[in-house]
Amino acid sequence: MTRRHTPLALATGSAMILMLLAGCSAPEPAETAPPEAVPSSPVATPEATASEPALPDPTCENIIREASLEELQSQGWEYQQGPFMIGEMQIDAGVSCTWTNAAEPGGNILQFGWAPLTAAETTDAERTLESQGWIREEGDGGVYLTEDPSFALNIDADGYGVTYFFGDGYAQVADVKQGLVVIERR
Repeated sequence: MTRRHTPLALATGSAMILMLLAGCSAPEPAETAPPEAVPSSPVATPEATASEPALPDPTCENIIREASLEELQSQGWEYQQGPFMIGEMQIDAGVSCTWTNAAEPGGNILQFGWAPLTAAETTDAERTLESQGWIREEGDGGVYLTEDPSFALNIDADGYGVTYFFGDGYAQVADVKQGLVVIERR
């Protein structure tokens, strides 16, 4: 098979060969410092980076998933908001929510809570709960501390009662461990 080259292709190819040959015959440049690296994409600087918006203060309506909030409210559940407590330690920036449905017999109660914690507060809280007989479990991204099931008022299908989850910079609490999935990780 014979290839036919157009005059443009021949001219372009010839120009390319000439450029390559010219590069070969050029004298060697004197040693100089290498040029500074130029980023291939823009690099964000502190001035150019938009700051993340601050999260709103935690409330009973924004610490749980929106679908869960809507489901509870549609079924007549109401909440009472209070301070986030770990034993006797109150975390002022946190919130604890007790949900009840007066129309349901038996007085079912759900509890969800969230609070920001420093590393020192987390260490103190974990030690306090463990000294009171709470059961520690390491988990993905944090630590679970669950009340002794023999003293729990309610337990989930896996046998867990009130459970705290300590993540990086925050804590969550629910009346049963399975309830923690309803809480948003902020």
